Amino acid sequence: MSALLRVQDLCVRFRTMGSLKALATGTKAPFIDAVCGVSFEIHKGETLAFVGESGSGKSTIARTIIGLQRAVSGSISFDGQELTELSAAERKPCLRRMAMTFQDPIGSLSPRLTVRSLLTEPFRIHGLKDRDAGAEATRLLRTVGLPADFVGRYPHQLSGGQARRVSVARALALNPDLIIADEPTAGLDVSVQGEVLNLLARLQDELGMAILIITHNLNVVRHMTDRMAIMYLGRFIEVGSTERIFEHPRHPYTQALLAANPEPDPDAVLNRIELKGEVPSLMRRPSGCEFHTRCRYAQDICSRVFPQSSVSREDLEHSFRCHFPLEHIPVEKPHTPMDRCEVNLKQRD
Repeated sequence: MSALLRVQDLCVRFRTMGSLKALATGTKAPFIDAVCGVSFEIHKGETLAFVGESGSGKSTIARTIIGLQRAVSGSISFDGQELTELSAAERKPCLRRMAMTFQDPIGSLSPRLTVRSLLTEPFRIHGLKDRDAGAEATRLLRTVGLPADFVGRYPHQLSGGQARRVSVARALALNPDLIIADEPTAGLDVSVQGEVLNLLARLQDELGMAILIITHNLNVVRHMTDRMAIMYLGRFIEVGSTERIFEHPRHPYTQALLAANPEPDPDAVLNRIELKGEVPSLMRRPSGCEFHTRCRYAQDICSRVFPQSSVSREDLEHSFRCHFPLEHIPVEKPHTPMDRCEVNLKQRD
């Protein structure tokens, strides 16, 4: 089956100083590489998650896909159309089929616009003048479970959950094939998180769209996604099916992330893995395996040789970058309040 979105060897970098200052200080490389050689695919109706610490490059990839950030090299193909070779005007038809909800739901909504104007803005941007703005705004609000009288409200009059629903409604305005949800549950109460996740799951079932979720919430990943990719310093260090990675993580960093997942049971026996040291700076990347400075299994080769991508013998779609991968060390599934959402996600209509 052909991929809806295919990204190959994507690299994104940011300048750290201007050209004149770099020349004056003798800096040969006045930039940092935020994303380094990332490759992945998303198919129609599939949900993929990016997981990793803050600053690992997850949101940068998302912003590059939708054209808010320029890639230095690599390929971004949407439904067979190469986007990196197109101008902004030429990309517009493809961008109509993609949408993104941002981390801060209220901050991403213009305080000067009403909900009606926010929801109908995509129609104006793409020149769809034949749409009835009032009817479209009401339809979109109904889709995300909000009453029609919200059209006259401003963002400051919305709660966090309501603003998140408005963001989802705006993303759905043009019936996209792909939604990128950046931290869709951030800052929300657990009950509201469940409502938002149920909403995304229901809309995916009804519309058949693909979803790319960027999150720190491993419970969301476990219950919502088909596959997941673990990021560290701008690279994918482990990629595979969500079930497989949760059951058999092969990279020590993945093992530590899963072991750190919150456990609400006070009687639970915890097997926490403490990562030593700080996350290295992107301006001073460690040599060899970039995780070796924090890895308890690191040996001499780890500091000298960058690990190549390997695949699991049991699952050829489960890949990882590690000189000494873990051998089937299971991570106990946490039992959290989010478990109650699992039934809802499968049964709620």
